[in-house]
Amino acid sequence: MESDNYSITKNKLEKEILKRTSYMNNAKWFKFFSAIENEKITIHAAYIKFLLTDRTYAFHFGGFDKTGFGDVSELGPFTFKEIEWITIPAKHEIERWNRNEKLTSEVITQPIDQLEKILNLLGQFEYDITEDGLKIYGYK
Repeated sequence: MESDNYSITKNKLEKEILKRTSYMNNAKWFKFFSAIENEKITIHAAYIKFLLTDRTYAFHFGGFDKTGFGDVSELGPFTFKEIEWITIPAKHEIERWNRNEKLTSEVITQPIDQLEKILNLLGQFEYDITEDGLKIYGYK
């Protein structure tokens, strides 16, 4: 039964991919994630949107190989070709509390400029930068 669900999902994914313009492939995603890891860039917050869902998920950069991410987070394993887009907000807020009292939040500026430099050095990537952050497209 599990393989039937996998086949159904794979077929849905392939049909959805055919409807879109693809901007990424395994090699490009792998080069991007590897460059972030090699440069020791810390990303405190990122969000991912998959082709077959309407939901956005919190996302952590780690546990990838040449075709996708292993079962290293609450998202479970997934392949690069499932990624519609990834967004990295320009600022990340960490709420602080003392029991029931909300303290001043810590706001961390994320390394959007460094990430854009990596994208430009590695080749052709489809992305947008706004005051809200960086969005890298797998498909549009």
